[in-house]
Amino acid sequence: MKKFKFLCAALSVALMGTSLTACDNGNDETYTNPAAKVVNAEKKHDTAMLLCAFGSTYKESLDVYDKIYDEFQAKFPDADVYLAFTSRTCINRAEAGTGKPRYAIDQWLHAIGDAGYKRLAVQSLHVIPGEEFLSLMNTDIKKDFMIQWYPNIKVLKSNNLLADQDDVDRVAQAIYNNYKTELADKKNVVLMMGHGNPDTDWYRANDKYVDTQDALQDLTQFGNIFIGTVDYGDMMFWPSEDEKDPKDRVSMADINKPEYASCIYRQLMDYCQANNLQPQDITCYLAPFMSIAGDHSHNDLWGLEALVEHGDKDFSYVELNTNKFSWRERLSKIGFNIDTKKEVHPLDQADADHGLEKGCGIKALGAYPEIRKIYIDHMDKDYKNESAWKDGSGYQLGAE
Repeated sequence: MKKFKFLCAALSVALMGTSLTACDNGNDETYTNPAAKVVNAEKKHDTAMLLCAFGSTYKESLDVYDKIYDEFQAKFPDADVYLAFTSRTCINRAEAGTGKPRYAIDQWLHAIGDAGYKRLAVQSLHVIPGEEFLSLMNTDIKKDFMIQWYPNIKVLKSNNLLADQDDVDRVAQAIYNNYKTELADKKNVVLMMGHGNPDTDWYRANDKYVDTQDALQDLTQFGNIFIGTVDYGDMMFWPSEDEKDPKDRVSMADINKPEYASCIYRQLMDYCQANNLQPQDITCYLAPFMSIAGDHSHNDLWGLEALVEHGDKDFSYVELNTNKFSWRERLSKIGFNIDTKKEVHPLDQADADHGLEKGCGIKALGAYPEIRKIYIDHMDKDYKNESAWKDGSGYQLGAE
């Protein structure tokens, strides 16, 4: 469904990110880390703080990262704060689309280690403890930075957004407060799209969506708010299927089986039946359950690329029992009304490449001040506790 627009500029950015400079003798070539120039110029303290997000190519989502960065800098004035993307694709495409340099996580880590910092505080900006979070903390930070590269630098690792039930409750309350008026009418339904973790065994990562939906529904009179995913089969709009072979898709006849009760389509239809409503009676409010409003929000949720191609009236081309189409397209096909006033990318600018710097109303989790504060509270909890800072010296050969 998504169209990745690989630009020539992105290729040039990727090549620049691995630039080589000749040594004085002209015989050898030595790699130049572009992040080192930034770190060396901005180093003012002995503590570095690295905010780590998956990243995005959309301008409006980068504005959210700027807010998070500014709030961390204000809260921790004795640290030099940097922002890293863990996705190299997002790094290259974001730089191509915005012109602002972005560097890979290993570039930031080497630059920080080489600059002489004594401490590094790492804050995950991920939502759930899924594979991206665990890869960051276990591979990039522990294995690479702490054990292999800089075992004498003290490190503090701070948690993802939904680390415990208190976090879940705080996130649910913030979202509920934003939709309180809409949720008071059972003819309104809020649908939120999380990313989802493809591996179901990673620290109950996908269960965090269920926990948050439960907490949200407990706050409402009608239970008219649901959280699904774009990547985890049981919680996608339609149960996971083999896109290459349509005959293996879950059929309309089988959708009412118990094992499919968690998918968004099934939850919506069950809600209609329980409240004696037809899809035409209901207005759906769409929002990402992600830290920022990026490609998934614009295309998998809102279907803006499809809007440019097909318009917003005729959905005869849409198939329900496949996840090739956006939530908005399939909801419209069924007959639900889609709210386009509270939160949406301006429909007359749906074809804006890399999104809009101003004017996009899609509200992701990072746009809530109360939710941004949860990240800050995670870091603040142990920041002044010296025993919480660890180094990699104990992992070295010969260490007692």
